Amino acid sequence: MVSKTFELVSYEKNNRIAWITINNEERMNALSTGVQNGLYDSFDEVINDDDVLVAILTGAGGRAFCAGADLKEMTERDQTIGQGAAQEAKNGLSHATNCKKPIIACIDGFALAGGMQLSARCDFRIATEKSRFGMPEPLRSLTPINLMDTLEMGFVPLGEAMWIILSGAHITAQRAHEIGFVQWLAEDRDAMMAMAEERAETLKLCAPLAVQALKNGVHLNMNPPEPQPAGVSYLNHLRNLNAELQEKVANSEDRMEGPKAFAEKRAPNWQGR
Repeated sequence: MVSKTFELVSYEKNNRIAWITINNEERMNALSTGVQNGLYDSFDEVINDDDVLVAILTGAGGRAFCAGADLKEMTERDQTIGQGAAQEAKNGLSHATNCKKPIIACIDGFALAGGMQLSARCDFRIATEKSRFGMPEPLRSLTPINLMDTLEMGFVPLGEAMWIILSGAHITAQRAHEIGFVQWLAEDRDAMMAMAEERAETLKLCAPLAVQALKNGVHLNMNPPEPQPAGVSYLNHLRNLNAELQEKVANSEDRMEGPKAFAEKRAPNWQGR
């Protein structure tokens, strides 16, 4: 087991699963400078450690997964310029998006504003039944739009996404599950964490490089970083953008391990290379 602390975020690696916990309970795990830096460093660890196959992200305390921007800290920064001085922090949310390994968000309590966006940047969401979601930014004259997480709201029906983004109203975990934002509901925190570990173990059965190429392909479909060249079909454009990772899979040691394990009636021994 490996345990580290990155400012206000704790990191633990156990059995090839990274457990990342936001520890800013006093401010409902808000995205303070310390939390942003801690998230960045934690996901940097996940990205660069080949021994990590899956990450699980949660917030400490049970009151909130993450309540969004630290508004108190925001008012403490220089307000004489524009909308106020920018937060001098690493972008933890963006680094979560950059992670090509599967991420499971465990939501126990409020996931609001940037907290809901952070959960949207994960690949799967498990929530306790008491949890609540919402994007209250329009109630505070803030406009978090045209970001990766708002693009990802495309996985729920348009009308539901528009209500969440425009109304600022909270929705229950049950409603979030009904519209597809949350994949699984759990009775309480213990059940949620047990479910997360079970799902992580399922993901670990798959070839790591293949999982990363597949996840990257989905993200490219949602938000290609380059315009589609004239005369090139959209699908071929996406294949070209993802070619490096797919070639890495095709040329890896793991490429033949799957068929060999099947033929030998045993579990694959993935090397991730």
